[in-house]
Amino acid sequence: MAPKRTSGAKAPPAKKAKVVAPEAPILDFIGKCSDVPKPCREMLQVSVPICLEVVESERHKFQVQVLDRVSQLIAGVESKKREALSETQGSLAAINAEKEKAAADTSEKTATTDAKKAECDEKEKVVNAAREVLDGAKKVLKEAQKAESDFNAKKAGLLKEQEDSNKLMTDVFEPLKDNTHNKDWRHRNKLITELTRKLSELGAQESLVEALATTLKMTPEKREGTFAKATLDFAQEFFTKHNAKVAQDISSLDAEEASLKAAVAQEETTTAEKKAAYDVVEKEWDAMQEVWIGLDKTRAEAAKTEKQLDAQIPRAQKNIDKASADLEKFLEVPTLFAHLKEKSTAAEAEPEPEEEKQDDEANEAMPEA
Repeated sequence: MAPKRTSGAKAPPAKKAKVVAPEAPILDFIGKCSDVPKPCREMLQVSVPICLEVVESERHKFQVQVLDRVSQLIAGVESKKREALSETQGSLAAINAEKEKAAADTSEKTATTDAKKAECDEKEKVVNAAREVLDGAKKVLKEAQKAESDFNAKKAGLLKEQEDSNKLMTDVFEPLKDNTHNKDWRHRNKLITELTRKLSELGAQESLVEALATTLKMTPEKREGTFAKATLDFAQEFFTKHNAKVAQDISSLDAEEASLKAAVAQEETTTAEKKAAYDVVEKEWDAMQEVWIGLDKTRAEAAKTEKQLDAQIPRAQKNIDKASADLEKFLEVPTLFAHLKEKSTAAEAEPEPEEEKQDDEANEAMPEA
C-alpha cells in the first residue's frame, strides 16, 4: 500500500508586524523645524537615515556634517525650550517677589489703619463723654427753664387773681352792698351767685356764704339790722384779707423771679460752654475718621493688589509645569539621537520563521506520487 501523501500546499506566511524605524522621532522633529526651509528639511529627512546606517567611524565627511547639522537643530530647539522654562520660572519668581512686597505693603497699611482706627475709637469715647456732659447740662437747663416757666405761670395766675378779685369787689360786691346795681332782680341774682361762688372757692364757711346771699336779697331797710350788717362786714373783711394775701404773694415773687432768671442764665452759659467743648472734640473725631477712611481705602487697594498677584501664581506654575513637561518630552529626541549616532542603524537579516522552515523541509523529504 502506497504511503498517504500530504498536501504540498504551503500555509500562508504570517503577517509581519509593521516595523517603525528607530530614527522616526528624529525625522518627525526635523519635519517640524519651521525655521529650516522645507527643501532642506526634506533633504535632511532623506539623508539622516542613510547617515545613521553607517558606523560612526566609517561615516563620510558629508554624513558627519548632516548629523552635525541635526545636532545643531536639536541643540537650538532645546536651548529655546530651556529658555522658555527659565522665563516661566522667572515670571513666577517675579510674581512671588511682587506678592511678597505687596504683602508687606498690605501688612504695613493694615497696621497703620488699625492704629488710626484704635485712635478713633478712643476719641469716640471722649466724644461720648462730652455728649453725656452736654446732655446733662441741657437737662439741667431744661429743668431751670421749666421752673421759670412754672413760676411765670404762677405769677400770671396771681396777677389775674388780683385783677379778678379787685374787679369782683368793684363791679359786684360794692354795687350789691350799696344796692346801686341794676334794679333787674335777675341780674342781681346772677351777681349774687357769682359773688357767693367765689366766696366758696376761697374757703369761706358755708354759713357765711348763705347769710351773704340772703342779706344781699334784702331790701335796703332790712339790711339795717345787726345780722345783715355783720354779714356784709364779715364778707368784705374776707375779701379784703384775700386781696391782701394775693398782693403779698405777688410782692414776694420778685426775689424768686430774679433767682430763677439767674439760674436759667447760668445754665444757658454752662450749656453753651459744654456745647462748644463737644463741638471741638466732635470735629477732631470727624477729622480723624476721615483720615482713617482714607487709610482703610489705601489698605483695601493694597490687599486687592496682593490678591491679584496671588491669583496669578497658579497660572504661572501651570506654565512652568507645561514648559518643564515639554522640555522633558523633547529631551527624548537628543537622547535618542546621541544613542543612534554611536552605532549603525542598519537592520540585521531577519531569521526565517521556524514554522516556514519546518514546512519546507517536510516538502523536500516527501516523495513524488
